[in-house]
Amino acid sequence: MNSLKDKVAVATDVMYVILGASGNTGSIIADSLLSKGKKARVVGRDAGRLQHFVRKGAEAFTANVSDADELSKAFSGARAAYLMLPPAKSREDQERDSDAIAKAVKESGLRYAVHLSSYGAQVPEGTGPVAGLHSSEQKLNAISGLNVLHLRAAYFMENNLAAIGMIRGMGVFGNALLPDLKLPMAATRDVGDYAAQRLWTWIFPANKPANCLGSATCR
Repeated sequence: MNSLKDKVAVATDVMYVILGASGNTGSIIADSLLSKGKKARVVGRDAGRLQHFVRKGAEAFTANVSDADELSKAFSGARAAYLMLPPAKSREDQERDSDAIAKAVKESGLRYAVHLSSYGAQVPEGTGPVAGLHSSEQKLNAISGLNVLHLRAAYFMENNLAAIGMIRGMGVFGNALLPDLKLPMAATRDVGDYAAQRLWTWIFPANKPANCLGSATCR
C-alpha cells in the first residue's frame, strides 16, 4: 500500500456482513455503517424486512443461521461480520446454529468478527441459554486466523417492555428474578452503536480505542 489513495480505496471497498440485520442490534449496526458509506451485506430470514437497508445501498442476503452453506455464501468476500444467535428456543437449537455459524466463518475465510454474547458467558454451564453463548464463543475462538471480539452485553432493557400489559392491568412488575437482585442492563441501541464502532476500528487499528470497553472480550 503505497499511497493515501490506496488506503482510502481499501477502506471503502471492505464488505461488512450483519447477521440478524432487521433485529434490535443488527439494524443499528447496518444503519450506522451505511450512513458512513460502508459496504454492507444484510442477512435475515425475511427479504421484505431487509428492504429498508437495500434502499440505503445495502446488499440483501436471505438465509437461515442454521444453514452453514448459505452463511458461507453470505460471508464470501467479506472482511468483517457481526455474528449473533437467534433468540434461544432450546440448547439444541443454539448448538446447531453456533455450529453452522462457526463452520461458515471457517470456510469463508472471514478475518474479523464482533460476536454478540452475554453477561455471564464466561461460565460454561448452569446459566441456561447463556451457556449456549459460552459454547459459541469457544467455537469461534478455535478458528485459526479469525480475530473475534465477544461482546458480553448486559441484560437488554427492552426486555422489560413485555411487562407493560402486566403493569397497566395489575399495577405490578413481575418476572422470574429475585426482587433484590442487582442486574446490569443496557439499551440495544447502545450495544449496536458499540458493535458498529468496533467493526470499523477492529480492521483499522489507527481508529481503535485504547481498550475493550464494558464487558467486551478481545482476542
